[in-house]
Amino acid sequence: MRTRGLLAMAVAGVCALGLVTACSDPPVKTVNYVIDGAVTTYNPGSLVGSTEGALMALSRVLPGFSYLGPDGSVLADTDVGTAVVTDSDNGRLVVRYQVNPLAVYSDGVPLTCDALVLAWAAHSGAVGGFDVATTAGYRDIEDVDCQPGARAATVTFKHGRAYRDWKALFGAGTLLPPQVITGQMGLSSVVDVVTGTDQAAKAELARVWNSAWDLVPGDVGPDRYPALGPLRVEEYTRDGGLVLTANTRWWGEPPATDRITVWPRQSEMTEEIAGGDAGAVDVLDIATGAYGVDPAPRSQASAESVPPASQVPMSSLGVERLVFSRGGAFADARVRRAFAACVPRDSLAREFGRGAQVTNHHILSPVDLLAESVNAQFGGEFLQADPERTRGELADARAGRPELVVRIGYVGPDNRRAQMVSAIAASCGGAGVRVTDAAGPQIGPASLGRDVDVLITASGNGFAATGAADPTRDSYAFVRGEPINVGGYDNERVSALIEQLAVTVPSADRLPLLREIETLLWRDMPVLPLFVEARTALSGDNVNNVVVGMSRTGAGWNIDRWLLTDS
Repeated sequence: MRTRGLLAMAVAGVCALGLVTACSDPPVKTVNYVIDGAVTTYNPGSLVGSTEGALMALSRVLPGFSYLGPDGSVLADTDVGTAVVTDSDNGRLVVRYQVNPLAVYSDGVPLTCDALVLAWAAHSGAVGGFDVATTAGYRDIEDVDCQPGARAATVTFKHGRAYRDWKALFGAGTLLPPQVITGQMGLSSVVDVVTGTDQAAKAELARVWNSAWDLVPGDVGPDRYPALGPLRVEEYTRDGGLVLTANTRWWGEPPATDRITVWPRQSEMTEEIAGGDAGAVDVLDIATGAYGVDPAPRSQASAESVPPASQVPMSSLGVERLVFSRGGAFADARVRRAFAACVPRDSLAREFGRGAQVTNHHILSPVDLLAESVNAQFGGEFLQADPERTRGELADARAGRPELVVRIGYVGPDNRRAQMVSAIAASCGGAGVRVTDAAGPQIGPASLGRDVDVLITASGNGFAATGAADPTRDSYAFVRGEPINVGGYDNERVSALIEQLAVTVPSADRLPLLREIETLLWRDMPVLPLFVEARTALSGDNVNNVVVGMSRTGAGWNIDRWLLTDS
C-alpha cells in the first residue's frame, strides 16, 4: 500500500511543476492510524464496542468527564466538566457533575445532564434491555438527580457502595448524544422516560439505544453521529478507512491535525499489511504479530526507505487468557482443569509474551501493588504442560467418551495467535486432545459455546487494546450475569467477593478478598490466565506527540494532539 503514498506525492510534484493542466487541489494530508480493533459501532460502551476496541478510535470523538491516560490511570477531562465529591461521610458517596457551559455536540445541541441519565440508565441495569458491556460502578448508583436540559447533576451512590473507581464513570465513550434517541422516538427528553413508569417506553428506549450506533462502511456520515470532542466522524469506507476530522463546534483547543484516518480490522490497509505491504502507516497500535511481521511506519526522510522512527515494544495492562465455554465437554470443571494442564503456559509466555512472566492472577492489573504477591501464590501447578496428567484426569472425567476436541477461537486472521493455537495443539496432542483453530473475522463474545469451545481474549474479555490501571471494571468479567462474563461463569461467592472488592480501597483489606477469589477461580477454572499481552506501538518521524497508551484506549488516548509534520 505504499504506492498510495508514493502516488499522492508524485501527483503533487507534477502539479507543482505545472506539467498537468487538470490538476486539482493537492491530496488532503492525513495521519494513517492502524489498530487491531474492529470498529463496527459508535458506542464504545456496548458489549460489541467494548470487546472489539472502539475506544481506540473514538476516545476523542466522544469524551466524558474523565479519560484513561498513557499509564491507564483516570484523568479528569475539565473541557467537558467537573466531578466533585460533595459528601462521603454518611455512608453514601455523592458526586456533583457540572457540565462546561460551552460544551456542545457537533450538531449544535448542548451537552446536558440528560446524557448522564441516559448513560446511567443504560449501564446500571436500572432499566433493562440495554446491550452494555458491564454494569460495574453504575449499578451502585442509587439516583441521578437531573432536571431535563440542565447543565448539572447530582449522583448519589447506594449506602455502603462507594465504588472505588468512581472517577472512571461517565468517562470517554459513555456520553452518547441523547438527541439521537429522542429524535428517533419522538420525545422531548430521555429523562422523562427513565424516571417514568411507562415500561413500554423504557423498552423502546433500550431498543433504539442498542440499534442507533452501527458503523457500516459506505453508510456513514457526520450528521448521523454527533461528536462531543475535538474530532468527529466524517466518513467510513473499507478502502478509505474511518476518517475523523476537526469538529468545528469544539470549544477547547483545536486538534493539532485536521484529519486522522483510522484503519481497523478488515479495512484495506490492515489487509495489505497482513499481506506484507507496510503501506503509508504513520501510527500503529496492535498486539505484537497480529498482522504478521509488524510494519515500519512511514518516514519523513524517505518515501522509499521506511525506517521505524519510533518503535516501542510495550507491555499493556491487559492479560491474555483462555476463556472456557460452560457448555459441552467444558461444562465439567474437571475437564477444564485437565485441559489447562496440557497448555504450555511457560513457553507461551516466553515466545508470544515477549519473555513475560506467566500471569497467575485473574483480575488484577499487572501494575497493581498486590499483583506480584498474588502471582506468586497461585497457578504453580499449571505452569508447565503435563500431558500425562491431562490424559489421566480426562480418563477419570470422561470415561468411555470419545476423544476431546477443542475448538479455540480468536478474531482473525492473527498470525501470533495462530501460532499460539498451534503450540497448544502440539502440546495437548500428546495427551490425546485434538485442538483445532477456529479463528475468523466474525468471532465475538457470542461465539463461545456456539462456534468455539475456548476464546483467546485479554482483560475484560476484549479482542484489541484492553485493561486499565484500576482493574475494578474488568473484574466484573467474573460476576454472575454481567455481559462481559462471556463464559457465563456463575459462582455466587466469587460475585459477592468482587462486589466487595469494588468498594474496598486499602491494600491490606483487598488482599484477603483477592486470595479467596483466586482460590475459587483456580478451582473452578472458568479462565486460564496466560501472560501480559505484548503490544507494539509504532509512529513515523512525520508525526509528533504520539504517546504510547497501555490501556484499552491505546495510543488513541491523545489522538487529537498528533501533529503531522510532513509536507
